[in-house]
Amino acid sequence: MSKRSSLLLIVAMALVGAACDARPQAPEFVDSSTTTTTLTGGAAATTTTPTLPPVEERIIGTVVEIVDGDTVRAMVDGVSTTIRMLGINAPESTECWGAEATAILANEINGRDVLLVAGEEDVDGFGRSLRFLYLETAEGVEFVNQFMVTQGHAIALQNGNQHAENLKALEARAYQSGKGMWGTFACGNDEGIRADRPVIRVQDIEFDPTGPDDDALDGEYITIVNEGYGRVSISGWVLRDESSTNRLTFPSGIVLAVGDSVTVVTGCEGGPAEAIHWCNDTPVWSNGGDTAIVLDTLGNAVIWYTYGGT
Repeated sequence: MSKRSSLLLIVAMALVGAACDARPQAPEFVDSSTTTTTLTGGAAATTTTPTLPPVEERIIGTVVEIVDGDTVRAMVDGVSTTIRMLGINAPESTECWGAEATAILANEINGRDVLLVAGEEDVDGFGRSLRFLYLETAEGVEFVNQFMVTQGHAIALQNGNQHAENLKALEARAYQSGKGMWGTFACGNDEGIRADRPVIRVQDIEFDPTGPDDDALDGEYITIVNEGYGRVSISGWVLRDESSTNRLTFPSGIVLAVGDSVTVVTGCEGGPAEAIHWCNDTPVWSNGGDTAIVLDTLGNAVIWYTYGGT
């Protein structure tokens, strides 16, 4: 049995056991202090629960369904409410680690009472409530959004939310540690003999070219380079950002010799003669900070590259 199948089986067994338990009492959500740690390179990350809202402002919902790794349905004051977890983005259900992220979140909070805390945005374009989720545990209050990022089950979004910087630092740690979807071969090893990721790096990125963003698509680009010791075919690999929508599949025949690079231009023109043109209608790389991820044909993360905003 594969590692991924074993994980899903373990989680499924845990969910069956949880279903037999009596419904937990409504949590009190006692505040806990924060502890800050320093990551490699000096980035600071807080791994305990931030200060919670005043008791009179706290809204508690009972989770009744896990839609995916970042979306749940909960009963709030007797009303079924779809909640999109703020500040994170888990893999889609059709992508590698989508099923695992969903199962992990279900094992963590399905059927339990969670504290729902709003951010600056109340709802998204789909009418889903945007919330930070907190869970009362025997060890104290758990910040669920943070848990998903820390364990490698979700990407942190640099979208201006109050926890963005901290969550991104924790994502960096998860990637460096190979947790969850960041494991070297989390999605399998098609060659069966490769010991590590190919050494492909982001060489350059222009995320804020001169002019209005929508008019400067031909000036927005990213360049990746092969810094390894052998040729690497990236045909069928996927280039993506933090969002759930921007995905580019590299065409067939793209092979990088040692030292070779390839540039992907967001627009339909511009860049070097051999550039790949995304022909996207809108900018891909956010001026406020973003993460470039390159996935191999199985979905393993070969590149993880993040930058802050201008």
